Amino acid sequence: MMGRRRCIREVLFAAVVVTAAAAAASGGGLVVAAVRDDDFFVDGSVYCDTCRAGFETNATTPIAGAKVRLECRHYMSASGAVERSAEGTTDAAGRYRIELVDNRGAEEVCSVVLVSSPVPGCAEKEVGRDRAQVELLTDAGAGLATTVRRANPLGFLKNQPLPNCGQILSSYGLGSGPSY
Repeated sequence: MMGRRRCIREVLFAAVVVTAAAAAASGGGLVVAAVRDDDFFVDGSVYCDTCRAGFETNATTPIAGAKVRLECRHYMSASGAVERSAEGTTDAAGRYRIELVDNRGAEEVCSVVLVSSPVPGCAEKEVGRDRAQVELLTDAGAGLATTVRRANPLGFLKNQPLPNCGQILSSYGLGSGPSY
């Protein structure tokens, strides 16, 4: 099995080298970045809870340009101080990807937290949806074979719910929604 993995890695490396050489020869601007085995990527999304429902609905909208931060603490830290962090910004679809270099795995407890929303009227952090813990363990036996982790969606609350929110929440069997 180890021989097969090594062979696959060598073939992939050769493919990257050939692609880079071809791009350089054609004047293309290909950038090749090395990703180490202990680097991780955390993917997630940020939304505006337009009905103040506490969860995503049909009226939920993604937030472009929202700021998020991955915060990692040592699992035995008495103070709970953040030892390292990395920031990200959502794209037009409200999605982000944060790279964490040199993962320490079982030594850390990491969470993605909301930092800010650029959307006027939708910047209140939604309690319970303002952070999401992510597991960065490398235990392939637990089904975590890749270095990409997916965080739960994070949400900001709209100041005033949309006029059709009562109807939307009723369609979920929840009555007319929260009273304002």
